[in-house]
Amino acid sequence: MLIKRNQQIASPAVRRLLEPLTSTERYHKAGDIGEGGVSRVSASFDGFLNRVVAVKELKEEFITDPDLLHSFITEARMISYLDHPGVVTVYDTHLTEDQQLRYTMKLVEGQTLSEFLEYHTRPDVVNESYLFDVLHIFTKLCETLAYVHDKGVIHLDMKPDNIMVGNYGEVRIMDWGNAYLYDDSIYLEQVRKFPSRGADAVAQVKPGDVILGTPLYMSPEQTQSRRDLGPASDIFSLGVVVYELLTGQRPFEAATVEEIIEKVRTLDPPPVHELNPDLPLRLSLIVQKMMRRSPGDRYQSAHEVLEEIQAAQTTGQAFPIWEIPAGQVIFREGDPGDFTIRIKSGRVEISKTDQGTGKVLAELGPGEILGELSIFSNSPRIATATALEDTVVYVMRSKEVNAEMDKLSPWVSQMITALSDRFDSLNKRVMDLEETHEAL
Repeated sequence: MLIKRNQQIASPAVRRLLEPLTSTERYHKAGDIGEGGVSRVSASFDGFLNRVVAVKELKEEFITDPDLLHSFITEARMISYLDHPGVVTVYDTHLTEDQQLRYTMKLVEGQTLSEFLEYHTRPDVVNESYLFDVLHIFTKLCETLAYVHDKGVIHLDMKPDNIMVGNYGEVRIMDWGNAYLYDDSIYLEQVRKFPSRGADAVAQVKPGDVILGTPLYMSPEQTQSRRDLGPASDIFSLGVVVYELLTGQRPFEAATVEEIIEKVRTLDPPPVHELNPDLPLRLSLIVQKMMRRSPGDRYQSAHEVLEEIQAAQTTGQAFPIWEIPAGQVIFREGDPGDFTIRIKSGRVEISKTDQGTGKVLAELGPGEILGELSIFSNSPRIATATALEDTVVYVMRSKEVNAEMDKLSPWVSQMITALSDRFDSLNKRVMDLEETHEAL
């Protein structure tokens, strides 16, 4: 069998097939993609697999710098550990013959979020789908961070330059050189399957002492130390990114790094809905909570933020059903207006006390709403509602009404409330006139 296999390898046809896979020059540079302070990225053709990949390499002058070398190796290992559509795939890492450290990864096509921002802040190209795009990006970033944090990793350099938006809706978090394991339990479980490498692998992804990152997007606690950080730090940074997407402004902009850090530690930026009144209040409150200075006051996980985004985008919900027997009073005149109802089936009588006796004002049936003026104007009921027959209604309480109102822009909510107050006032005036007319 061995002789037969060697004979097959020795044949010209087999040698031609294997030759590309034995070449020492696997990657052939096709063009430059970008360059940072310590590394550069290029597009290269992979001669083994016939595909174009991205090759990131540490610049020659930094190969002897332990901190930058550690950051570069950490990035490659961290990305390899994270298997998610929101994190670019790493293929391999190697030293070249001239001692250049490289790793190869999937070539991501699209634009950075910085480029997205630059394009969409031009007045002539802003359109009504922008908020939809931002919510899509926001959601995808939260999904990725939820996965990453569940794996025990924090990124610590969330900013528009490190986020790629693809041509087909992909949103990826890039540049993991500042990331580290805040909880190494899951990673340890994986590497302990290989005892000879386990301890070394964990040591390579633990944090160093140097504070790295981008001050404009750092959490207050990250400006002081890389130790004892958790998911809340990434959540703060993502809040800053979304703040910029929604307002076109950086909340902690200043002339010097020292001034930026001082603002990050002490400033509560104005809510996004104050800078852009067309934005839903609920969305503004989400961003505001993400950016609270104390980590304990923020969302504690990206899963919580995702739930809030979903609630903010939902334009309705399944409201509870109330089955009311015939003759039962639903609410009385003078009661607090803490809920409104929509009739599903049955009939309801609306009456008002007039000189000690009840006066019927109206009869309402399926599809009609009652009690809405009191809940919007926060005033007592001006009439009594009684079920004329067995009736089924949907109930919306004041908390749920306020939640629905928060999904609108603040000025629309104010308009609805103002109109409700005017209708309530007009309704009372009409009733007073009718009573005066009857008295005459």
